[in-house]
Amino acid sequence: MSNKTYRSLLCPADFVTEEQLATDRRLLAFERSTLHLNRRGFLASFASAALAATALSGSSASAQTTTAGPSVVDVLNFALNFEYLEANFYSVASGGTGLSAADMGTGAVAPTGLPTGLQLDAVTLALAKSLLQDEMNHVELLRNAISTLGGTPIPQPLIKYDAMGAVTTQAQFLATTRQFTALGNSAYAGSAQLLVSNPQILTTAAQILGAEGQHAGAVDYQCIVQGITSPAIDAQDVPPTSSNYFIVLPTTALSPARNSVQVLGVVYAASTAMTTTPATGITSGGFFPNGVNGNIKST
Repeated sequence: MSNKTYRSLLCPADFVTEEQLATDRRLLAFERSTLHLNRRGFLASFASAALAATALSGSSASAQTTTAGPSVVDVLNFALNFEYLEANFYSVASGGTGLSAADMGTGAVAPTGLPTGLQLDAVTLALAKSLLQDEMNHVELLRNAISTLGGTPIPQPLIKYDAMGAVTTQAQFLATTRQFTALGNSAYAGSAQLLVSNPQILTTAAQILGAEGQHAGAVDYQCIVQGITSPAIDAQDVPPTSSNYFIVLPTTALSPARNSVQVLGVVYAASTAMTTTPATGITSGGFFPNGVNGNIKST
């Protein structure tokens, strides 16, 4: 194996191995494949969809009954997949071994491709540990809420963390963490309308959203001050730069709200072919090679 090093594409101040450079290239290629989408066209489509949804909301009660959405338990189990995704990642990055068997649930599958050889500076390590603590609490909170509602918490599905390339540097860790926090933040915003039947659960979800927003802000700031490029995860994403601190849509100053199809499009690595949403019927791929667990699993 060559000992030659190259200037990192994610953090130009650093030098990395050929393998790490290849991971940088894959992350940036993912960004380039989505940037061809016209953001203005996307927003216009989004506005049309919003108008259509408003019209549907005024339809008769009988029509609404025939198109019942997922249950509150289904929505919480859907969210649990991604809390598993984050918690394991931060656990290993901060020196741990991943979630315990009790937290992963009966029938859980051990993750693969977790970060290796990370050398995090003191600030980044402290951030990883703080993220871990919060995501562990979110895992346990969701599992308890699902059980209280009479449901069964899903076990952790197979998660392939090196789906976009192995994470072996601090720059790659922060770039990936930035993507995870952006996705988690938007997923809770997108699911709010599905939780209105249970105000207590809706309030708790809003509190988790608040925490995820703080996570995103802290990680974004570190990407900015460390000069790290974190590729966009889809057409809605606005990665942070030294002149753009906040991940909000530029014309509205609203944080993205992704529905389950859009969330799955990202984690299944199907968003590269998106217009406004990924192709329908995709049930696995990317970080979840066997798909997520629960009743909400298809784009």
